[in-house]
Amino acid sequence: MEELRLIANPIHLIKEIKEEIPTCNHKEDFNTNINKILNEKYKKVYLSDLNFKEIHKLIDDYIDDILIQRIVNDCLTKLIEDTIDTSDKFDFCLPFD
Repeated sequence: MEELRLIANPIHLIKEIKEEIPTCNHKEDFNTNINKILNEKYKKVYLSDLNFKEIHKLIDDYIDDILIQRIVNDCLTKLIEDTIDTSDKFDFCLPFD
């Protein structure tokens, strides 16, 4: 019965206090993070913007190569499995005559 009373009189409900989570307005991009990491790791080496761009390009190329390799491996694995499953030529369970 109390529940119905609260529905009928919503002013009796306790107001919830919402705490706002502070958000960070600045977003650092990938290049900025890479620059910080490299500057911290190699403090004695001067790296120009061209160096950072080359490093970023190398990372992108490496990731692209990984993705291509995974796609090729998945396709080949799928083709091999399909060929073995659908073909009688590769039935290794039959004894030889």
